[in-house]
Amino acid sequence: MRITLWGTRGSCPSVGSPEEIREHTEKVSEAALSYIKERIFSESGLIELRHLFRGSTEEIVSQIPVSYPTVFGGETTCIEIETSEGNIIILDCGSGLRRCAQEILHKRRGNVLNDIYLFGTHGHLDHRSGIPFAEICFADPPINIHVFGCSGFLASLDSRFGVFSHTTTESTYLDDPVDYTAMTASFQGTELRFDSRNDAPHPDQAWSLQDLSEPIKIGSTKVQGFRSYHGATECLGYRIDHGGKSFVFSTDHEKLSPSCLSKANLGEDELNKSLQAEKVLLSMCRGVDLAYFDGQYLHAEYLGQKSLGGGPALSRVGWGHGCIEDVFDRVRESKIRHALIGHHDPTRSWSSLEEIAQALFDFSGSNEYKVEFARDGQSVEL
Repeated sequence: MRITLWGTRGSCPSVGSPEEIREHTEKVSEAALSYIKERIFSESGLIELRHLFRGSTEEIVSQIPVSYPTVFGGETTCIEIETSEGNIIILDCGSGLRRCAQEILHKRRGNVLNDIYLFGTHGHLDHRSGIPFAEICFADPPINIHVFGCSGFLASLDSRFGVFSHTTTESTYLDDPVDYTAMTASFQGTELRFDSRNDAPHPDQAWSLQDLSEPIKIGSTKVQGFRSYHGATECLGYRIDHGGKSFVFSTDHEKLSPSCLSKANLGEDELNKSLQAEKVLLSMCRGVDLAYFDGQYLHAEYLGQKSLGGGPALSRVGWGHGCIEDVFDRVRESKIRHALIGHHDPTRSWSSLEEIAQALFDFSGSNEYKVEFARDGQSVEL
């Protein structure tokens, strides 16, 4: 299966600031000018430059030793999985869904695409804001979009777009002017509920129920949901198995510790929920080929001991997000072969991302496990 990351920012879309882009442009210009100055005053250097500038722009750029920064991207969470059977699975529908949908339809041009399977983690805006901008919702011929998630995720889509109940209310247009009547796609919802085997759907409910412990089968692919800890907000993670390979997707999960509870006036019950979710996550990750984690903060930033993005140093305990250092622990304990850290904080600067990415590279070089920052547009073949 091919896994493509279309959105890896957390909380809200964020790209490099004008100052960061200007700084990078100046660095590239300085490096190019330095390369030319070293050669322009000698005959052999001039010959080298004449030969170089006879080539194409791409050839010239490839020869000049400029260190280009890694572009991590600025779209919010969206991941596409394409299986060997041609099935399309989408994890979360943040702003990255816009480009994801464009690419899906571009690749399938001339071929009918009947079904897409969308799995949502929770109903917060940064994980569903891509819906009204996604061409798969307006395609001709129409696409059946099978939506799975917790009640909060399904309810948020229905309250904003009416995609399941085919009704609109005052809240429908709070975010966007688009509702289900503008969309060609049909949406079928399935709520994944913990211990739902004895529950009956509410008569007014516009979607079906399935117990969270029961895997979803899509061809030969198995998708297993599990509970994450995102504070008061219900949130799910997913493990996907296909063709003998495995991928775990866990975003917006916070690992609490006893020492940090007082920073957010949290009780033992919240600690227990978090630790239980962490235990389940470690079990789901045991020996997987690839895992994606929320690593929005460094631990010192999380505890309020260090500033993030130049703002005030404040505690982020109880905000429902993870620390980069927690990923190291999971990788070691569950023997995860390759871990991607995403949900990058929108205030984290380009230079800070690069600095941490280098530290992750150094860590991976001295260990049998690979850990790296996730990047928009990145693809991994399993």
